[in-house]
Amino acid sequence: MRALLVSGGNIIDINLLKDLAKDMDFILAVDRGTDYCLNASLVPDIIVGDLDSIDKNSLKTVKKKEIPILKFPVEKDKTDTELAIDYLINQDFKDITIISAIGSRMDHTLGNIFLLKKLKDNKLKGRIIDEDNVIYLIDQELKIENKTNTYVSIIPITKYIVVTLEGFKYNLSKMKIDFSSTLGISNEIKGDIGYVKIHKGEALVFLSID
Repeated sequence: MRALLVSGGNIIDINLLKDLAKDMDFILAVDRGTDYCLNASLVPDIIVGDLDSIDKNSLKTVKKKEIPILKFPVEKDKTDTELAIDYLINQDFKDITIISAIGSRMDHTLGNIFLLKKLKDNKLKGRIIDEDNVIYLIDQELKIENKTNTYVSIIPITKYIVVTLEGFKYNLSKMKIDFSSTLGISNEIKGDIGYVKIHKGEALVFLSID
């Protein structure tokens, strides 16, 4: 089963939100993410968070529609988005798409990106999407379809990675890339498909539109 997690960071394009929701079995909204869903005429299956940023009118709609709420205190040891991830891990979901996870607060943004590691460690597929980026965290192979004006960046999150790239402008064969290196930034797929294979370590893969 596939779930869409709508977090409370920057709002994404309403049409992108609707398109993503079409392929999902379940929609979870995190606080302000409820506003984004309702503005797109989408009704979340559940709302998770401390409700400190949800619009009052949205909260009235939630109560009227009797949407389930999993409420937590404002002062807690995890972010609302991580609590939402924990909920989905404990359900029968195998593929999680996270949106509105990128925002002006870089601490929350980075924390949200690293929640992909938590999904992977629990054997769930995960990705973060906004209008300009798709983000994965991988330790094996990723097949990427070529799209116009898209750059592919591989950033190690372990001490180093050993990576092979095929179908790219700059191919690599079992290349070691250290954690602090920018060697993997801004590559391009030359054909229809690009392949990223991590032989050792873990990396974030960014598909970015310029």
